[in-house]
Amino acid sequence: MIRRLLVVLGLVELLVPRRFIEFWEGYALENPEDCSLKPWVIPVARLEGLLFLAVLAKPRAFSRPIRAVLGCYGLMAALSPDGYLEYWTPLIYEDGRPEWKPWVVPATRVIGACYVLLALFGWRSKNETRND
Repeated sequence: MIRRLLVVLGLVELLVPRRFIEFWEGYALENPEDCSLKPWVIPVARLEGLLFLAVLAKPRAFSRPIRAVLGCYGLMAALSPDGYLEYWTPLIYEDGRPEWKPWVVPATRVIGACYVLLALFGWRSKNETRND
């Protein structure tokens, strides 16, 4: 069930990244109409959706270097969600200053912790054995 939901999310991000981002901005930002994305964000979001689907399709492809990068980003988000958002916001948005809703900082911490867990333990189906 969770795997199917993740596949749907990956497909939506791959096929309609702008709408995917705008949907989440509507929930996460107090002022989404005041913020515009930098041009590189949409193609990178599409690539992220593709990589997400690839990892779900073939978990063994989730190699140690990729897990290490994911773990580093997750650790930064989990330990300092405010700092994480402060770092990424000017890189993603052209103008305006996004005003994050109050739930975004704790959610960033939780998502970061999930990334750390994925980096440490990977994503395995019930039928896979651990041969790292």
